[in-house]
Amino acid sequence: MSELVPPSDPEQSDAPPRVVQAPFLTHIRGLYLISGVCGLVDAVCFLSLGEVFAEMMTGNLLLIMFYLGTDHPFSAYSANLMAVASFLIGAVFAGRIVRGPYGHTRFGFFIEWVFLAFAVGFSLTLPLETSEGSRFILICTLAFAMGMQNAMIRRHGVPDLATNVMTLTLTALVADSTLAGGENARWRRRFASISVFAMGAVLGALLTTRVDPWAPLLAALLLFTVALPGLTRPAPTSSAPS
Repeated sequence: MSELVPPSDPEQSDAPPRVVQAPFLTHIRGLYLISGVCGLVDAVCFLSLGEVFAEMMTGNLLLIMFYLGTDHPFSAYSANLMAVASFLIGAVFAGRIVRGPYGHTRFGFFIEWVFLAFAVGFSLTLPLETSEGSRFILICTLAFAMGMQNAMIRRHGVPDLATNVMTLTLTALVADSTLAGGENARWRRRFASISVFAMGAVLGALLTTRVDPWAPLLAALLLFTVALPGLTRPAPTSSAPS
């Protein structure tokens, strides 16, 4: 992909515009990649950390309400509550970042990367199978990172490219389809984000059950590392005519 850039020198206004090659890893492609990160992370949490989600808060809220409605003890849903609380704290933290003086630099994604790296380290060193406290540490670390990510996406996201809320994306994909009398608006973007999310979840489930929880978390960290240059790429600016 390339774009035409007009000459910067006013005296060269008759000169042909320069052709600038756009980077391969754009911000949009970075967003596609972190859709896979979401699937990987939630697969680990649900399958190995006690049926809890670090990223999909709808699932946590439903499970908490189910447990409350069926008179389960607090211990049955304490991990879900901690995940929700950590997610909200991460969202508040990232919200402060995007409204701060350097929010336009998107450096909040770098901080999220650090927390994902911590999560990989915890999964390799903490006794997750025998210690509930260790599982809580990992859940809270991942939920904080996912809360940050969702808050960052609210500011730096792209319409119809969901990284986690697949219900709305599926609805839009079908409701705007030719079958429903629509024009298939942005169907490729919607379908791609759903597909990447689903593939991340499948890979996360396979790695969690056949290797160990650290494996899908390491895959998520590597995927996020690849996406990071695109996620933090400055937004294009257009200068208004003087």
